This record gives sequence, C-alpha cells and structure tokens, in this order.
Amino acid sequence: MAASVYAVLALAVTALGATIAPTEKHVLEKSSCGRVWVTVHSPEIRLAHNQRLLDAVELNWDFNACSSVPRQIGLFDDRPTSWNNVLALFLVTSVEGHIITNISLGEGSLPGGWEAGVGGRGPHCLWPWVGAGDMQEIQSYNCLKIQPTWMEDNAAQINNLRIGDLAIAGTHNAGAWRFDTEISTLSRDSFVLCQDRSIWAQLVHGIRYFDFRIAYYDYYQHEDDRYWLNHNLIRVRPLVPLLREIRKFLDTTKEVVFLDAHHFPVGFYEASGAPLRHVHGGLLRIIQREFGPHLALARDFSTGAGTRGPTLQTLINADKRLLFSYVDNAIVNENNWLWPILPHLWANTNSPTHLFTYLDNAISNSPSPTARSPLFSAMAQTTPTVLDILFLRGSLRENADDVNRNVTTRLATMWRSQANIVSTDFFLGNDVIDLSILISVERASRL
Repeated sequence: MAASVYAVLALAVTALGATIAPTEKHVLEKSSCGRVWVTVHSPEIRLAHNQRLLDAVELNWDFNACSSVPRQIGLFDDRPTSWNNVLALFLVTSVEGHIITNISLGEGSLPGGWEAGVGGRGPHCLWPWVGAGDMQEIQSYNCLKIQPTWMEDNAAQINNLRIGDLAIAGTHNAGAWRFDTEISTLSRDSFVLCQDRSIWAQLVHGIRYFDFRIAYYDYYQHEDDRYWLNHNLIRVRPLVPLLREIRKFLDTTKEVVFLDAHHFPVGFYEASGAPLRHVHGGLLRIIQREFGPHLALARDFSTGAGTRGPTLQTLINADKRLLFSYVDNAIVNENNWLWPILPHLWANTNSPTHLFTYLDNAISNSPSPTARSPLFSAMAQTTPTVLDILFLRGSLRENADDVNRNVTTRLATMWRSQANIVSTDFFLGNDVIDLSILISVERASRL
C-alpha cells in the first residue's frame, strides 16, 4: 500500500472534513506512516460461565509502507496522548493485522448531537480510539467515527464527480437490522438480520446506498401497512417508517442518498411471473409521497447507457438528492422517473475465497459499457446455503467477520480505482466508509 494513501494531510484535511489548518484537537486520524483504525467484532464471543461478550472493539493496523513498524498498539477512551491512559495494550508482531479486545463497544450512542436528531456537521468520534507507536511516543491514532455530512464536508473536492465515479459505502439488506413485527423485536439472530444499526444510524455513520428487499402483504387494512422490508420470505420491519428516517435525513442535510428496490420476494408478482401493477403502483405512490421534493427523476438526470450519470453538483444545485433504482425493467419502462436496474455483483457463494475471486474479476470489468444504470454495487458478503441454515452452520455475523477485514484491504488496494458501491453486512466490522470518502476525494483530485 503506497504511503501517500494514508498521508496525514489527506486524512485530516480532506477525508475527515477538517479545516485547512486543523488544530491537534480537531484531527481525528493521524499517522506519520501507515494507518490504524477501529472496527466492531460482529459475532458474539463466548466467555466462561456462560457469559457472552457482544460488539467487542477491534484494533486494526497496516504498516506495510513503513520502514519501521510501531511496537505496540492500544485501546483508549479519548484521543491518545500518552500510554498512561491506555485501557488495553498489545504488542504489534506483524506489519498488518488486528486485535479483538475483551471490551465491548456498548450501546454505541451517536455523538455530536445525532442520537436524538440532527447534530453538528463534520465527523465525530464515538468513545473507542486506537493508538500505536513505540514505547515513548504514540505515532498513529484514529477513532470509530460517524460521518453524517461527509459529502457536504468534502463538497469542494468531490462535487464535480459523476455518481458512477464515486466510491460509496452501502449496506446489503439494509432494513434487516431488528425485527419489528407483531411477534418479535429480536435484535440478534443467525440467518435473517444482516445489520445491527437503524437506517438513521447507518446514514449518520456515512452509509449512502441502501439495498432494500420489499414485500407486500394484502391482509393489512391500510395500504401503507402492507409494504414491508424482508429478508427473502421473512418479514423484518414495516417499510414506511424507514422511508421517513431517510426523509428526515434528507430534509436536514445536503447529502445524496441512493435507494435501491433490489428484490420483491413476496406479493409483487403473479404465479406466472407477471408483475402485479397495482402493488408496484402502490409502492411508487408511497415513494413519491414520502420523498417528493427530494426525488431526482431519472428522466431529468440520467445520461444514457454506458455513462456515469450526473455530477453531485448537478443534483445538489437542483436539490434533488434521492435516487430510487428499481429492479423491474417493465415497471421502469412505464415510469421514466425511476432509475433503471442497478447491476449487483453477487457471487452467490458461501466461500470467502470464491467471493473475492469473483469480485476481483467483476469489479475490474465494471461498469459494463451497455449498463443502463450509471451505478453498480459489489455485494461483498457470502451467502449461506440451505444446508448451512438447516444445520445451523455458522451465522451471518460469523460470515461477515470472515470477509469484512478483507473487504477493507481490497478496497484500499485492488478495488481502489474501479469500485463504485461496496455493500456489506454489519458494516462496523470494516472500514469501507472512511476509505470510500478518502478514495472519492482522491479520484476528484485527478479531474
């Protein structure tokens, strides 16, 4: 990894939205060489006496480009200024790696005033910080952050980028974060829930692409109540309240959001496969009602097959900052305000090795010159087989842990020049958000 990739100036001034001459207390990430970052361990850790550790804090490092490697790394609860304040200390025995601590993130409340509503601009740190260095000096540090206004913070650098040239952090099965049905409010399970943060929290952390799987159940009296977010055939949450979280965010920021109706697992089609147009029509009316003033209509902004779409500046000037992609081409052809099907690079494998072999090739050959959408999403997660589910082999949290660190590494290296949207499970287990911001700024600097 080139040393310039993680230069402190780029990180502190551009990618982190700091001022042109940030004071030490405003720099959230610093390194003279290489990089450190904080993630959250997605699987639970079983301890003695039937105890469980949830959301363990992870410390990560990459010093491949450094002539000398720091000797130790530690967890702190504030900006690291001295080893005297370290909560947990570990030796660094390799040029890159990670440590899973025995300390939980806890509730992970959103800082900067964003927990209860709209907070302050710019990045803000949650409590965990990581620091690395020699025995005398802390040379590198970083925190687990939220990036609620990263597009606005970096507007001067990235607004001339076309949307297909951005690097964007996304969530796979974004609405599957906690059950909200008549019979369950379960927040952790093995094979349904793919996220552990609300749509609002995902937005505040910096996620800008949402993969929604929308189902329809006609036995509810009111039309709004019939539309749900599912994981395949399993209902997870009602749709409309989540749309309103996105609307609230759009109302109070200048960010651009990409919403993808990726799959309709229940209620949208006849047994023959023909679309039920009244069901699709009901969904489109809800989308128009909830997002009306923010909707970027494809007929007004699309630039044709094989192109990279409008610039961020064009969308912001028009104050149209919600792009709604739709997976059914027949419905798109009848409603030219919809953005066409967004290519999903999906390996459909439960093998991390096969996943990365597939994605390495697919990303390097994307976008397709004939694609109708200017966007494409790398679906960077493995898919359990039926037998995995029947015999309870692993879990989605374990599967995410098997790939998320490698997703971070791939995005920083092999996927760096080509990736557009990278969609993951349990996104706090990777560093895709911060890297995507950095890469977007980097790409814009070449224009």
